[in-house]
Amino acid sequence: MTQTTQTMDFAPYAFEDGLNADTLRDFFVWCARQSASDIHIQGGNHLVVGHQGRLRQASRFVLADDTWSKLLDDLFSPEIRPTVRGGRPVDRAIQLDGDINQRYGLERGERLRFRCNFVQATAGRLDTTIALTMRIIPSDIPDLTKMGLEEDLFEALLPSNGLGLIGGITGSGKSTQAAAIYRFCLDTDPDRKVTTIEDPIEFILARPGDVLASTQLQIGRDVANYAEGIRADLRRAPSIIGVGEMRDLETFQAAVLAGQVGHFNLSTLHIHSPGEAIPRCLTMVPSEMREATAHDLLSVLQYIIVQKLLRTTDGKRQAVREYIIFDDALRAKLASMPYPEWGRHMDAIIRLEQRRFADQAWRLHLEGRIDRRELAVAMTASQLRELEQRAVS
Repeated sequence: MTQTTQTMDFAPYAFEDGLNADTLRDFFVWCARQSASDIHIQGGNHLVVGHQGRLRQASRFVLADDTWSKLLDDLFSPEIRPTVRGGRPVDRAIQLDGDINQRYGLERGERLRFRCNFVQATAGRLDTTIALTMRIIPSDIPDLTKMGLEEDLFEALLPSNGLGLIGGITGSGKSTQAAAIYRFCLDTDPDRKVTTIEDPIEFILARPGDVLASTQLQIGRDVANYAEGIRADLRRAPSIIGVGEMRDLETFQAAVLAGQVGHFNLSTLHIHSPGEAIPRCLTMVPSEMREATAHDLLSVLQYIIVQKLLRTTDGKRQAVREYIIFDDALRAKLASMPYPEWGRHMDAIIRLEQRRFADQAWRLHLEGRIDRRELAVAMTASQLRELEQRAVS
């Protein structure tokens, strides 16, 4: 897409009433209305938004760093700026609520949530500035039945116990996918109690009419860490425990235990393929415990999904997924192999069944839905050569 077309599609925000905390909040709401995914603010730069996988200039002015410092205190809690200036990044969720006066352009009862990350950094000519990245959390949780999931995967998403893992890079839709699964469960099986532990809380799961509103624990506010949250939830008769991220040994062990004693846990990992999941989990485990822990993990794993979002030629994005569903046959096959080989075996299954990201992206390219440049997001140069050779043979 040319720069001219981008400008026509996404004109910068006017800021007709000047720049202050309230007009920035108006701007945040405007970004959500434009279906932006992210907002990037830092001193010495235009305001920038992420829109359909592209970065767009969203202000006509450059934000002076001293102005930005003052706005930070007005927009957010006053301890954030000194904390970040002291070299400690801050993650925080913020919420804007509409009222009878339609403040910020929100109707009464309307709510917008943002996941915010604040970090101090060098940016251009500024030795230090505070860089804010805001991820806009959609108010509406997507309908799981309309997310294009493969039939066998859809049927496997809500087992009675065990562990499911959703992987991908930052911004690949892991949290959105998880929220859609939770909401589908609440809508279709209200006898199952859903709880989550998050850092921070993103999608609000509860809706009017739910038999029991889902409880969502926030790290640092409600519990100290994920493992403590899982242990607390085990005493609260949950059916499904959502764990925001599998980030340390204590969390991993608590999640496996919860799966073993009859609960279903759903968590996320930063991985690039299903075959990376088990090795990534085992890096958290002392070497002398890895083999036994690998078999414990194998006994509870129900599925591993890894997702990427590809930019399409119509300016939107298309999800592609690699996944493995664990059944008795696969567990038996893996159990007969040395555990360090499990990841390669799972990725080989996906390759033989032509379900790699590369295979899916190639089909989308042949259909004209993604351009050649976007193929680089989904495959290596050697995979592209392989697919091109296959096409002409």
